Amino acid sequence: MNWQDSLQFEVNSEFVSDLDPPVGGSVRLRLKVWKEAPLRAVTLRSVLCGHSERQPMQRVREGRRFVFWEAKLPVPHAQMIHWHFLCHSDTDILFYTRAGLHTVAPTEDCDWTLMPGFDGARWVQSAVFYQIYPDRFRNGDQSIGRQSREYRFDGGQPRAMNWTDAPLDYAEGRCMDFFNGDLEGIGEKLDYLQDLGVTALYLTPIFRAMTTHRYDCTDYFHVDEALGGDDALARLTSAAREKGIKVVLDVSLNHTGSAHPWFVQAQRAGDSKEAGFYYPDGRGGYASWAGVRTLPQLNYASQQLRRIIWDSDQALVKHWLRPPWQIDGWRFDVGNMTGRRDQDQFGHEIWRGVRRAVKAENADAYIVGEHWEDAISYQLGDQWDGTMNYFGCASPLRRWLGERARFETQAVEFQPKRSPPVTGHELEIMLRQTLDRLPSQHVGLQMNLLDSHDIHRLHHGPGFDWALYRGVTILQFLLPGAPTIWYGNEVGLAGHARNVEGCRYPMEWREEQWDQGFRTLYRTLARLKRDEPVLSDGAHKFLSVGETHLTFARYGHGRAYIAVLNRAGEESSITLPIACLGLCDAAQEVFDGRRFSANNGYIDLRLAPRENLLLKLALFD
Repeated sequence: MNWQDSLQFEVNSEFVSDLDPPVGGSVRLRLKVWKEAPLRAVTLRSVLCGHSERQPMQRVREGRRFVFWEAKLPVPHAQMIHWHFLCHSDTDILFYTRAGLHTVAPTEDCDWTLMPGFDGARWVQSAVFYQIYPDRFRNGDQSIGRQSREYRFDGGQPRAMNWTDAPLDYAEGRCMDFFNGDLEGIGEKLDYLQDLGVTALYLTPIFRAMTTHRYDCTDYFHVDEALGGDDALARLTSAAREKGIKVVLDVSLNHTGSAHPWFVQAQRAGDSKEAGFYYPDGRGGYASWAGVRTLPQLNYASQQLRRIIWDSDQALVKHWLRPPWQIDGWRFDVGNMTGRRDQDQFGHEIWRGVRRAVKAENADAYIVGEHWEDAISYQLGDQWDGTMNYFGCASPLRRWLGERARFETQAVEFQPKRSPPVTGHELEIMLRQTLDRLPSQHVGLQMNLLDSHDIHRLHHGPGFDWALYRGVTILQFLLPGAPTIWYGNEVGLAGHARNVEGCRYPMEWREEQWDQGFRTLYRTLARLKRDEPVLSDGAHKFLSVGETHLTFARYGHGRAYIAVLNRAGEESSITLPIACLGLCDAAQEVFDGRRFSANNGYIDLRLAPRENLLLKLALFD
């Protein structure tokens, strides 16, 4: 093994003595490297008070295979500190960053970082999220719900559907085809979710609204009575807490619905305070999100609106964090667009204010924003904890399967488009763009997803291949962050990829209709993520990568798990260099129990066409 591949460091409990150090103190950093590495010295290069400092590290402890180098990093201020390592051999100096080894001095983009006092929701790194579209999950209270023709809105009327019906296309149903799932129904299935391995729920909007998706809010301060009302939410969060399950709610601060009383008053009286909550469009109407006229955009030039949303004691983002509801966080819809129109660019200002308000109420509350592309500007310690990780998870893994990412071209279309699948090398680059650039404490706070309410389910897409799907799902659960299951994926829920309604079919509760392959896959992975510390706090490393394969490891705490993604259409061989992780006698495949012997720090795999694996290794130094 090349000694350069043995370098190990991560901002976690194994390598950093204190992940929340007080200002004025210090932290101990430990670099782990192969014992036989020809290093005569290691230097810690850090940036403190705006300038770089270099200090020698001490060789402090040896194991059978590895040795540790240590240094104390001072913490003189609350601002971000970042560092990398200089590895001195007899002939050269190599620079070690999150992006690997460099022969020339690197930029600081991929340094490890530490933000003293960062109040990220650390529970997220060990969480398994389950995303629920409340109208489509389960009907628990037959006495509530929308009735057919109950009202008129947007040129249509509600329609009460049978649970076994298919959702209506928008032209027919106008997002008012109600299956009348409710919060009571979610509460009835908490045991089911706990058995699956779920530790956190993400509910799409539940506040009063006119449509099934409820992003057209008409009252931020009341749960829709068709879902059970405010008391039903209190019962749900209380019952979830008893089972150790967190609850995160979804809301759009970018727009309300056109039936919101604010908007109705704004149209009625152009000189009212509510008129100041919205943007005139210059044609006698109001500007809206993406041109959708039922979603008028909010104007945060209004200080009164800011007070309602975050900047007062009774503000929206604080209200639901308090008893009797005590939700555990917020998912913010179209976060990158919020507060932005023409010369008004309030986005980052809004999110800094929202963060201060939320964290003052509950420092452990999760703040996750929707942004489908590079979201690093919102994840610098002062705005979001994480993002719905389309950019660093869903898009790369869909590209591996030969599907074009929605935001890679100018046109954003729902229907999937085929494209040549990326190579293993390209997939590594796509994943590293997030893993190597985000501030270290943000990496484990991503909401890692493959599917959602806004994109077709992968198993409905063209050319679906179970073996490859199994591989990307394994990798989803190994990536740092919280894997997220879109309700029903664990049973192979029916649907289609023609439009957004195809991914929102009502949950299938008839067990004889469940696909047990999906069930076994998700139940095994969710429980593993929930129970294995290494999948929460462990370091990560890319091992063997080629044209048609990629292998990715999480390791530490005496254990390692390796995802083996293989897209080769014929039998193939892969050699895994595992000595860089630690000493190991053999690996075991998690799902079928097969054992693979380790010889001289390598495991040789002979793979069937498109065979994907999850390997478990017991490590020792």
